[in-house]
Amino acid sequence: MGKVLSVVNRQVNRFNVENRAHKILERDKPIPAPRHPSTVKHSEQVNSESSEVFKELMRKHEEMDNNLKRVYVKSHGAPNPDLRKPSERARLPANRSTSEESEFGYEEPETVPAGRITLKQALQIITSHKEDMNKLSVSNISEKYKISEEDTANLLKYFASFKIHIPEKLSIDSTKSNLKVFLTSSSPNVEQKELKKSDVPKTE
Repeated sequence: MGKVLSVVNRQVNRFNVENRAHKILERDKPIPAPRHPSTVKHSEQVNSESSEVFKELMRKHEEMDNNLKRVYVKSHGAPNPDLRKPSERARLPANRSTSEESEFGYEEPETVPAGRITLKQALQIITSHKEDMNKLSVSNISEKYKISEEDTANLLKYFASFKIHIPEKLSIDSTKSNLKVFLTSSSPNVEQKELKKSDVPKTE
């Protein structure tokens, strides 16, 4: 009997199932699942307590809107002449040839924007300034390479080129030195002769 009832219930549930599915799918807004009573109570309490906050958030502040209209960005610095629209720039580099190995491990740029210097130029500035500080002062370097005097002064103050220090050849007088090494055989007689020559006391 139970098997017969289950078959009947299955047939009733599957009756016109395709049309019912299409009706649910064609709805613009799906029906949300029912919430737990405790959740409903909590949400109503929060909405009642924060209703003024929601109203304040939804209200348009004319004063703040006017302040935002007066905010703008002002750029300081030399304009870049190569700055163009993306549509006017080539998508691929014009020079597609492989670059040779450079002195500093990377390819030097052909054009350097104002206010910037390359690593090679920085080393030239440091070495030239050290050779003749009066001729190449901070103002002269700043004017020549189009960088600020503050950056130039910081470059000369906090950076320096590497130096190679080669010490003079140390001369050690072998007659005065007490450290002597002998390559002798394992014969004890030969060992005693060598120790007498070197005046080194034998330790037992």
